[in-house]
Amino acid sequence: MSEALVGIADQDWTRRGGRSAGAAELAVHIADVRQRERADLVRLEAFVRETVLPRTHPNTTARCRVLEALGEAGGLCTARTVDSGEGVIVCSRDAGHYDPDDQPTFKDGKPGGWHKADASIWNDLGAACIPHSAI
Repeated sequence: MSEALVGIADQDWTRRGGRSAGAAELAVHIADVRQRERADLVRLEAFVRETVLPRTHPNTTARCRVLEALGEAGGLCTARTVDSGEGVIVCSRDAGHYDPDDQPTFKDGKPGGWHKADASIWNDLGAACIPHSAI
């Protein structure tokens, strides 16, 4: 795999007007490319944190995906259920939220202690549910 990466970097080097690179020149070029990639990732993470995350609503799949991309989804509930279209829905509430006696009040949409993701609300007793686990 490293030979393939060196080949790609060498082609890039040649395309940018360099000659066929020696090992030392190629190492410097690869280090430069990696540094630019790291800087791009830092900028991307800052953008996601500052712009995308604040625009996601709590208890939504979109917010869960953003937290996963940032590596911060470890604090989310792990419960899942299957919807009528056989798709898996994963709870997007914080871990430890679940209280089976805290019934949802559907009049104002609050899920109580039950699991929630987007418009779906469920508890661990359903046949198609995978109960949460303590994290």
